[in-house]
Amino acid sequence: MDFLSRLKEHIEGLSFTPSVAEIGLYREDGDSLAIRPAPSNIESRYMEKSKVYPFSFQVLMHNRNNFVAYETIEELTGKLDNLNSRAILSSDGSFVLVSFHCTTTPNFVQKTSYGVLWTAMFEAELYIQGGNG
Repeated sequence: MDFLSRLKEHIEGLSFTPSVAEIGLYREDGDSLAIRPAPSNIESRYMEKSKVYPFSFQVLMHNRNNFVAYETIEELTGKLDNLNSRAILSSDGSFVLVSFHCTTTPNFVQKTSYGVLWTAMFEAELYIQGGNG
């Protein structure tokens, strides 16, 4: 399933985010944005082996300037919450985006040796056709 790479491309394409979104860990020595997949529970499975796959993830925004970090994560939340289902398309047909929403609004995590870290949590519901993913 290519959802994580397509999500990464989508976030990197926004004018107000860093040009590179990290996966997993944020850059501790500079301004960065990271996408960190989080555990989810698949509740909807169908007879033909398709399923609704809840892809939960955390976005971490690290910046030297506290207000810039906060404003960036707030703007990103505004862009991603209730994202149109056609905004992120699979390049290999492995998923269809059903819904996309913020589950935990932006909040402060910690001051770091470089700057400040903020986060928000999201969930994308993906339809996976039977036999895929």
